Parts: sequence; structure tokens; C-alpha cells
Amino acid sequence: MSDPKSLTRRSALKLTAGALAAPALIAPTIANAAELEAAIGQLIMIGFTGTSAGGKFVKTIASHVAKGRAASVVYLGRNIGSSRDVAGLNKLFHDSGVTHIAIDHEGGVVQRLREKQGFTRLPSARQVAQKRSVASAEKLYAVAAKELSRAGFTFNLGPVVDLHRDYNPVIGKNNRAYAADSKTVAAYAGAFIRAHRRYGMITSIKHFPGHGLSRSDSHHGFVDIRETWDPEELKPFSLLIRQGLADVVMSGHLYVRIANQEDGELTTFSRALVQDVLRKGLGFGGLTMTDDLDMGAVRKMAPPKEAAIRAVAAGYDMLLMSNTAMANDDMPAIAINWIKSAVREGRIRESEVFRSADRVRASRRT
Repeated sequence: MSDPKSLTRRSALKLTAGALAAPALIAPTIANAAELEAAIGQLIMIGFTGTSAGGKFVKTIASHVAKGRAASVVYLGRNIGSSRDVAGLNKLFHDSGVTHIAIDHEGGVVQRLREKQGFTRLPSARQVAQKRSVASAEKLYAVAAKELSRAGFTFNLGPVVDLHRDYNPVIGKNNRAYAADSKTVAAYAGAFIRAHRRYGMITSIKHFPGHGLSRSDSHHGFVDIRETWDPEELKPFSLLIRQGLADVVMSGHLYVRIANQEDGELTTFSRALVQDVLRKGLGFGGLTMTDDLDMGAVRKMAPPKEAAIRAVAAGYDMLLMSNTAMANDDMPAIAINWIKSAVREGRIRESEVFRSADRVRASRRT
């Protein structure tokens, strides 16, 4: 594992020349079709439309889960009804055999479940770090984790481990980062993670390799960090990985260039970022996942089919597909066909699909 002090702009995020070119074809090994489809299904975290278990869209998604076409589901704000509705949805998904039910529950502006659903209101990360000790923060997050676990959730899509800068429009402006320095960020993020583990939940540290120093918002479009990214942004990730506190690493949709390359590429499609920097450089052996593939930064770079294929080819274990841009209750089956065809065409390593599927299965704590 590399010493984080030695990570530089040149060494930490090394990309190959021609990174935006189509990947070379890989000689495929042919597995049983059903086994391959089941493995691909493990990679898919799908969003849905509706707030109750009685809706047709929700029932269809649950049916896909039951058939192994999606391992995980994700809640967005559009899915939050009453506490009874949430309980009904989660029962439906658990009865269908879901691996993970995920939700954004950071605190501050990013907290899907509020007091009216019976959940404790959490301050923003910045407020927590300014007003509480690490031990006190862990107690607060334990309350949240207990509430989420009791409601049937298994995966909290946090904490943010970006560095705070006031000028950042999506992290800094919304106080989603704990602090401007990496040690403080890692300390409070560690408290968040430990609290959730206590109640059998997994978490994701985000947004790799660092969104905090950027000057735009990837929800809406292209975010270029080629000139703003700093090696300091890797340190919270490195510290948490070395402490054994990283269950999942979620990347941001960020356009990176390493060393003196003229060009760059989207982190979501970067095999070098996943395999060379995160796996080899930082020694991370857990789950990797994309941010939402329906976000503007991805849609402006590639159509949905190509985005999903390139993300899997890059080495991501889990594809977060909110299913919002063009909501389709058959999306899990569609995505499986996309990826299966890419495996057959030699664009994706079949062995890596099975390895990713094993990581997803092993990530379930309860």
C-alpha cells in the first residue's frame, strides 16, 4: 500500500494516454447464461417510482429483485411517504430477497427521512464537527443508524469525506463536509461508520477522488477537476481504508487528468482510477460503486447503455441507477442485457463481473 504522503497529482491518479478511446476488446470466457445474468443482477442498485408497496411500478421492481435482476434498491425523495408507507415498501423488498435497501441519510440538507416519518433530525456534517466531539458525534449517528435499521434499511449512502471549501456549490455551500483538513474529516467520518456498523448497516465514503475543491455540481453537468484537484483530497479515503473503516467507496462524476496528460476522462469510466489508484495504490478491497448514473455529468458524456457498460468495464462493483431520467420499471432487465452483451462482445471481463457479484453478496451484514 502506498504511503498517502507520497501520493502526488502525478502518481496518485495516473491515467493512460488516449483514455477517452474505446477500450480494447477482451477475449471472453463463456459462462452459463443464467449464472452470468444472476451475477450481473448483483451489480445493480435500482431506483423506483412511488411511495407505497401497492404501486404497479414498485411491485414490478420487487419482482425483478425476486428474480435476481437487481440486488439492491435505492430511495430518493420521491419515494418518501408516511412511516407506514416506508415500512410497507421495505417489507416488500425484503420479502423479495433484496441485498441492500439504500438511502441518503447524511444529515443537513441531505436527509430523506425526517421527523414526520419518525426519524431524528441530523445536523449537517459541518455543524456536527464544529459543535460536537467525535465521541458525541458517534452517539448521535448511532441514534440515526438504529432508526434506519429498525425501519429495514441496510445501507446509508454516506458519509461525505470531501474537504470543505465555502465556494463549492454542492458540498461546501450545503455544509456536507466535516472540515477543511483531512484528519478531522476522517475522524468524524469514522464515527459515522462505526455507529452504523453497530446496527448492521454498511456505509459509503464519497465522492472519490475528491469533490470538495471543485467549482461546479455534477448533478447538473460537467465537473472538471483537472486543475482544482489536490492530493490532500485523497487522504481521508486513505486514512479510513487503512483503519479498516471503508465498506464502500463511491466515486463522484468528475473529469480528471493526472500528471501532464492533455486529456482526461470521467472518473465513472476510469479503469485506472479504480484499479490503479483505489485498488492498488490505496489497497482498497471492498465494494466500489458509482454515483447515480442518471446525473447530468454522465448523461452529457454517454447514453445510459454506454454509461453502464463503461462503468462495469472500469471495475465498479455496483451501479447506482436512480431510474429518474426516463423511469422504466423494466430497467433491471434492460441493464442486464446491456452488460451481458458487452461481456459476450469482449468489452467487459466476465471474471470481474463474478468477482464484483461476490463482493456485493459478502457485503450484507444482517
